Amino acid sequence: MRYSLANLRTFAAVAEMGSITEAGAKLGRTPSTVSMALKALEEEIGAPLFESDRKNRLSKTGMLVLAEARDLLAHHARSVLAMQAFVRNQSGRVDLACVPSVATAILPPLLIDFRKRHPGVEINVRDADSPSVSEAVETGKVALGIASLSRSRPALHFEPLFEEGLGIVCRSDDPLTKVQAAVEWHQLRERTFLGNGISGAMEISELAGLISGAPIVVYNVLSLLALVRAGMGITVLPHLSIVSAREGLSFVPLSDPQAKRAVGLITRSIERNSPAEEAFIAELRRSLRHRADELGIWLLA
Repeated sequence: MRYSLANLRTFAAVAEMGSITEAGAKLGRTPSTVSMALKALEEEIGAPLFESDRKNRLSKTGMLVLAEARDLLAHHARSVLAMQAFVRNQSGRVDLACVPSVATAILPPLLIDFRKRHPGVEINVRDADSPSVSEAVETGKVALGIASLSRSRPALHFEPLFEEGLGIVCRSDDPLTKVQAAVEWHQLRERTFLGNGISGAMEISELAGLISGAPIVVYNVLSLLALVRAGMGITVLPHLSIVSAREGLSFVPLSDPQAKRAVGLITRSIERNSPAEEAFIAELRRSLRHRADELGIWLLA
C-alpha cells in the first residue's frame, strides 16, 4: 500500500506540535484539512495513531509510524535536493556530517581539492558529536558521516578510516610538557580536570574516573580549549581536536595503549552512494593517505 507523503508530513507535524490547530498553522492548512489527512492515514494503516481525540498522545502504532515517517521525510527531502542540484549543474550533491575535529583539520584542504576536480558538485556540511553524526546518517538527513561509532547499528555501515591517539591538552607552559616520557593516568589525579563530551564517550575506566570528578564539563571544543588556555585546568582529547587551534596549547601523549579512537565513514546499509558521494569518498581517502603523517593519524583503510 502506498502512503501519501503529505499525510505523513501532516501526521508528523501534529505529533510534534501536540495540536491539530498548531500543526495546521505550521503547515498552512485548516484544522479540518489536517483532521481529514490524519483520518485518511489511519485508514491506510488500519490502526489509530493517537490515544485520544485530542491528538496529544501517540499510540504504540503512532510511535512506530512517527519514527518511520521522520526517516522517510528526511530521505525524501535530501533526495529532492540532490535532484535539484543535478538539474542545476549536472553533477549532484554531497550531504555530510562529521565531528568538529574532522571539519577543522581534514576538510579544508580536502574540499579545496575536491572542488577543483568536481566544481559542479554542491556540498552541505554540518559538524556534530559522533552520536549526532550517526543519527543524522541513520535518519537520512545526510548521506555520509565521518565519526566514531561506539556500537554496531544494523541500519549503518561503518568503514574504519584511521585511528588517532588521545592525549592531555594543557597550556604550553604546563609542567606536563616537560615530562620526557608519555604520561600515565595517575599523574593527572591531583590536577583540575575539565570533562568533555568526546572523552566522555570513551570506554576507558581511568578516563571515566577523571570525568566523574570533573568540576566542569564542556561540550563545545572551542569553549573547552579557551578554558584550558586560560589556565582553568587540563583535559583529554583526540589529537586532531587541537591541530587547527594549537596557539598557547600543547598535546601530551598518554602511555595507555587503549587511549585512542577509531574514526570512520558512516553510511546507511540499505543505500547506494551517488556518483558525487563516491567521488567525495575517493577524495577523502586520497587526502588521508597524503596527510596521515602531518595529521598524526594511523590509517586503517
